[in-house]
Amino acid sequence: MHRETLPSNAGQSAADARLRIFDSRRGWQLGALVPAFFVIVVIIWVGNSWREIVTGDHDALAIDFTVFWSAAKLAFAGDPVAAFDPDNLAAVHGVQGDFWMPWLYPPGFMLAILPLGAFSFPVAWVIFIGLSSLAMLAAVRPFAGGVTPVWIGFGFAPATFPALIVGQTSVLWIACLLAALAALRGGRPVMAGVLIGFLTLKPQLGLLIPVALLACFAWRTVVSAAVTTILLAAISTFIMGVDYWIEMNSLAQHHFERIRDAAIETHKMTSVYSVLAGIGFPEPWALSAQWTTTALAAATIAVAWSNPKIEFDLRAATLLLGIMVSSPYFWHYETAILAPASLFLLRAGVLTESRFGLLLAALMWLGLAPAIAILLLTDISFLSVRFFFAPVALAAIVVCVTALVRRIRSPFPAPFASQENP
Repeated sequence: MHRETLPSNAGQSAADARLRIFDSRRGWQLGALVPAFFVIVVIIWVGNSWREIVTGDHDALAIDFTVFWSAAKLAFAGDPVAAFDPDNLAAVHGVQGDFWMPWLYPPGFMLAILPLGAFSFPVAWVIFIGLSSLAMLAAVRPFAGGVTPVWIGFGFAPATFPALIVGQTSVLWIACLLAALAALRGGRPVMAGVLIGFLTLKPQLGLLIPVALLACFAWRTVVSAAVTTILLAAISTFIMGVDYWIEMNSLAQHHFERIRDAAIETHKMTSVYSVLAGIGFPEPWALSAQWTTTALAAATIAVAWSNPKIEFDLRAATLLLGIMVSSPYFWHYETAILAPASLFLLRAGVLTESRFGLLLAALMWLGLAPAIAILLLTDISFLSVRFFFAPVALAAIVVCVTALVRRIRSPFPAPFASQENP
């Protein structure tokens, strides 16, 4: 085939109209007040942490952003390869204790965060959080249907809270993916490919994106993404040096040997593999279940993105949920992807048909924010976020797949317009 299907204006208008139920007093209360609460918590957390650093005898905190900042400092000083030695990172951040979080990102990402090395840890952290939040706010807007509470509510979705407080890249990655989806929907396949190319800066989450693109024959997007990926790798390798890749691959092998055991023990890893192994399944069984789930996710995405009866929003939700369950290396901060998945399911009319659907949308929107807030504000140490995440994730997948089956079995076509690829 040489055609790709793009959503019609009528289909987008119908999806936008479904969000107008939130253009009300209660919608404003939920869409503005709840995110405001978590924003305040983030501000208080960052403020207290800033004071702790300024008044204490250390330069950073024991959070994920410490690694990014330390690596950026080394790169800014002219020695990016030094970031692959954990002792060099420790010498920069000075955090004591059991702190195994190595630098394992490709040179393109190092190049992107290099400017943060010019700042102190608190300033760099605030800049990173601010840019991540603004990126998400901008990325959500095309899908908010002009409903301000939806735009604000999903731009500052509570589900992003765990990623923001540890300074992880998940929010930026999801925002870039949403921007790519907006470009695809808007008939800008080359721009979509460029944005997808940037997602390779954190490649482990994007393995199923090519499945979606190939399934709908989005050749211009595929080519654009491939060219962007190659250019990013070439330019960053030229700047950082070939030795960067050698050191990264060497450390990655050691890291994954360590993390395989940690995935079973830590309560903050939420992949299918870690959840099953964590509740007592034999490790080989849990790993087999993970790869089976990944294969099923890929097949489901292929069906959704190839079938003209499936509207764009349901395709997008399927892709996001497939990404969520496909990686064995999936942490609590990456569950922020639940929030935009719920937005697409709402736009598709899947979660607006019953109180259960609206409740599920609310739980996906909240994500792990309540659980992480409890961990931060109390002394509870036995709480496992896996058991907050797994039921919500399972329910979302069942609802999404059920909607796909209904659409495929329906005798009526989805509101799509077929356009010839130029």
